[in-house]
Amino acid sequence: MKHNYFEKLLNFEDLSHAYLFECKPSKKFNEEINILIKKILCVDRQENFMFCDLCSSCKSLNSQANPDFLEIFPDEDLKTKVIGIKTLRGDKKKNRGVVDIMSETALLSDAKLIKINDAELLNEWAQGHLLKLLEEPPKNSYIFLLSHKPSKLNKTILSRLNRIKIDPSFFENEDIKNKLDPLFYEIFSREFDPSSIDITEIEKLKSIYAETIDSLEEFNFSKTRALDLWNDDYLNFRLSILKQNIFNVLSNKYKKNSFEDSSAISSISEDKLFLFLEEIISFQALLANRVPVNKKIQLSSIFDFV
Repeated sequence: MKHNYFEKLLNFEDLSHAYLFECKPSKKFNEEINILIKKILCVDRQENFMFCDLCSSCKSLNSQANPDFLEIFPDEDLKTKVIGIKTLRGDKKKNRGVVDIMSETALLSDAKLIKINDAELLNEWAQGHLLKLLEEPPKNSYIFLLSHKPSKLNKTILSRLNRIKIDPSFFENEDIKNKLDPLFYEIFSREFDPSSIDITEIEKLKSIYAETIDSLEEFNFSKTRALDLWNDDYLNFRLSILKQNIFNVLSNKYKKNSFEDSSAISSISEDKLFLFLEEIISFQALLANRVPVNKKIQLSSIFDFV
């Protein structure tokens, strides 16, 4: 079952009544919030508060028909986007309001939950209406406000909320991660901040990664070629690729995996591989501390292991 970003931020055993999630709107952010909601409303939670996706509560959430959940959006029929008091009160004939759902007994879940999107668009009267619920919260009820401009909310409202500020780069990084080769991303994300690099640079790094891996293939390996190829501005990144390659070879040796490894370092003994790693780590430390070294000579010494 899928893990959730908010597992790191919330104590599911002791949830507060009301939260303000501060983050720029994005598809990924909304998906993570909805997973959190499903975890709370699921009546057959698994270990570590994982939702089951099979109970009546989960199924009705999937079909957007859970009577214990209400999602509020800005009024679309107004020229200026706003969340007015009528939206919160609802229309008893068609749509229940926030007070209705909070005052009723939960029908499918053990709790009730209201999610208010773009909460900064709540007008003065709507905020006053909401404040009453925040001051006297019904048992087993939760209110989630989502906003990237919380300063537009009344200070009294803000004082009643548990505020969780979310770095949008987390979700941006996840989007990048899903589009990249897992092995490349593992190395790339350790060396760079994915959210601060544009797509052109990522494509450049992907090319360098492929080029570096190719230079380590058994039939393509040449010390002279490697020295000429690696002695550039991306040397540290290339060394990290080599280091990860060694880790993978060692892991395969320990697990006694039988599949054929075509890298030039696969035939090196375990003892030498550990020495190889030490040399790489020492070289990277020199580079990180900007110690003046002849990179080509240092590389030549390292490649003597191959």
